[in-house]
Amino acid sequence: MPADIEWKKLVQKGEETPSARSGHTLNWIGGQNYLLFGGIEDSKSASGKIEPSGDLWTMKLGASDCSWTKNSPPAGDRPLARTQHCAVTTPEGKCDRVFVFGGHHNPQCRLNDTWFFEVKNGVWRRIGNEKDNTTNLESSIGAPSPRANSSCVLYEGKIYLFGGHGGLSYSRIAYNDLYSFDLETETWEKIVPSNNAPDGRGGHSTFASDGKIFVYGGWNSEMQFNNVMQFDLEKKEWYDPDCMHEVHRWNHSSYLVPAIPTWKFFIFGGEQAEYTEGTARAFGQYVNTSALLDMGTLRW
Repeated sequence: MPADIEWKKLVQKGEETPSARSGHTLNWIGGQNYLLFGGIEDSKSASGKIEPSGDLWTMKLGASDCSWTKNSPPAGDRPLARTQHCAVTTPEGKCDRVFVFGGHHNPQCRLNDTWFFEVKNGVWRRIGNEKDNTTNLESSIGAPSPRANSSCVLYEGKIYLFGGHGGLSYSRIAYNDLYSFDLETETWEKIVPSNNAPDGRGGHSTFASDGKIFVYGGWNSEMQFNNVMQFDLEKKEWYDPDCMHEVHRWNHSSYLVPAIPTWKFFIFGGEQAEYTEGTARAFGQYVNTSALLDMGTLRW
C-alpha cells in the first residue's frame, strides 16, 4: 500500500510576499529555490481593474516555512504581464533558464511570444526580433498561434507544447496542435501527426515518458475530458489508451515523479464539472483532491 500523503501549511516569510493570484507559474530553479511569474493578482491596479501581473518572485523552501524575495531585473526588454502562460525550467537538472511562452495579457490579447529568464544573470531574453504582439498576430519565428491555457513539457532537449485556447485576430479556437521548441537551435517546429489528433482543449496537463507525450484532462466549449491521450514521437501517431480518470478535471496542477518500480504522475486541485450537450457552460466546482497515475500500468 502506498504511504499516506500528509499536507503541511508553510509559514511565509519575507519583507514582501506575493499577493493571492491564479494563472501564475512556479518553477524549480535549483536547490530549494523556485521562481514565480505572472498570474492575475487578487488586488486592484492603479487603473481600477484586476489585471495580470509581470512580477517575478523567488521562493526558498524550508522544512516548515518559505522565504520570498521580489526580483527586480535590470532595465531592458521584458515580457508583458500575463496569466495562463507556459513556463518550463531548462535544461533539466541544471536550471540555467526558465522558458516562457504565451498567455493572456488581457481578455482581448492572447500572446505567442517566446522568452528565457536567465537564472544566474537575472535577466530576460526574447527569442527572435519580434515586438510585443498585442493584436493577436501570427508569429514571425514560427511559434504557435496566440493562445493561453496550453501546456508544455521538456523532453530530450526539446519543449513540446500542446493545445490551448486562442487564435489569430479575435477568433476563439480550442487547439489540438503539437509543437516542439529545440533548445539548441532555439527554433519552433509544428509536428504533423500521421493520424487524427485529439479534440482541441485547454486547461489540460502534458507530460513525457518513454518516447511518448501524454495529455490529460482539459476542456473546450463543447465538452470536458477525463482521459489520457498519448502521442508516439517516433511513429508520430496519437493513441487513446483505456485510461479514464473518474473526474473530468481542468486548470489543475500536475507533476511526473521518478519512482520505483514505475514512475507516478500526480494531479491536484483544479475545476471539475460535467455538462450535457446543449447546456450552458459555467465555472466548474473547485476541488482539492489528489490522484496519481501509475505509468507502468496506466491505472489511476
